[in-house]
Amino acid sequence: MPTASANNDLAEPDGVIPTSQHSLPFAASISSALLPNDAKALVFDCDGTLLDSMGIHYEAWKNTASRFRITITAAAMVELAGKPVNELLDILAERSGVTVTPELRHEFFTTKSKYYLEHAREVKVIDSVVEIVRAGAARGLPMAVASGGTRKHVMEGLTSTGLLPYFSAIVCGEDVSNGKPAPDAFLLAAQKLGVDPAGCVGYEDAALGMQAIRNAGYMLAIDVTHLPGYPHLTDD
Repeated sequence: MPTASANNDLAEPDGVIPTSQHSLPFAASISSALLPNDAKALVFDCDGTLLDSMGIHYEAWKNTASRFRITITAAAMVELAGKPVNELLDILAERSGVTVTPELRHEFFTTKSKYYLEHAREVKVIDSVVEIVRAGAARGLPMAVASGGTRKHVMEGLTSTGLLPYFSAIVCGEDVSNGKPAPDAFLLAAQKLGVDPAGCVGYEDAALGMQAIRNAGYMLAIDVTHLPGYPHLTDD
């Protein structure tokens, strides 16, 4: 777990890519509305919360979907953000009048994963959220990731951006039976951290994720899309 140095500058774990030069230098700069004084643990969604990866995910979905006559828009991606990927494919295919066979499902995700991993190094962190992560680290708070994404993609994103050392637990879509808005991922994250859910703060970019945090009984659910400089997904 990264810790603050004696002069209160936030220490970086090895390999962490710094946020922009305008990022906040001290943990004290984070408002208590974003990081309550009585928080016992912090749990973050990954894509669209910690990582500015939704654009690449969207392009991967859009590029792949077009090969199977499945339609996807940025609005649909935002609407369904947080759904397990298999469920997301089923919904989009049904809306497009396409039947998902086991063969189609396998080929779809093989193609999409290849596209995403080819572009994964383009993923950046979301500065305003990483400032909260650093502040939590400076306070010695245990932190986890609760994502509906696949472990392969989540670990690639956290590793390539250098964020992985901040987190004591990583919960991914394969780890739970029910995806968001069910509370499973956030409950498992709290369990892995050894903290009662009522002492946890959850951070999300998606409506389904926000609902999942509340369903898990966390002390606070924070919508990171309202933070300054948040990169909203559009078709433009």
